[in-house]
Amino acid sequence: MRTKLFSLRFGGCVCLALAGTFSPNAQAQTLKQIAKFDLPGPGGKRFDYLTIDEDDHYLLSTHLAAGQTYVIDLGTNKVVVTITDTPGAEGVEYVPELKKFYISNAHDNTIGVVDLKQMKVVKKLKTEAKPDGSAYAAPFHKLYVSDERGKAEAVVDVQKD
Repeated sequence: MRTKLFSLRFGGCVCLALAGTFSPNAQAQTLKQIAKFDLPGPGGKRFDYLTIDEDDHYLLSTHLAAGQTYVIDLGTNKVVVTITDTPGAEGVEYVPELKKFYISNAHDNTIGVVDLKQMKVVKKLKTEAKPDGSAYAAPFHKLYVSDERGKAEAVVDVQKD
């Protein structure tokens, strides 16, 4: 049984590798650095999720171990604001129609609601245990956050929080 599973996994990896090799765009998809800038906070601490506010041209970046979230202007590559009160910041999800974003705070088991007009946490929503990755379903006005240790999914109606 073990050998069969190994063979299936190995075969799948080989197929994926070969597909990438023979893809007509394989050579054209090389990543390259276009900018470099320093962010505040303690050095050597892990960053986690990123997302973009396309309306205001902001990059939203969570700094997990530092417990901070940065709003960065993509035009100037400067930090507009450092949002504190995001302990163990992991996931971040932007809701364009409401001009706010949500941060999964793993250290206090909350989802922080950040109003972009005020540039601060305006509310915290309790979750089971260790909220992490998130996804926003715009047609339903729902935010889905995985609670990693709680083995649960937090569902937030973003119109009511």
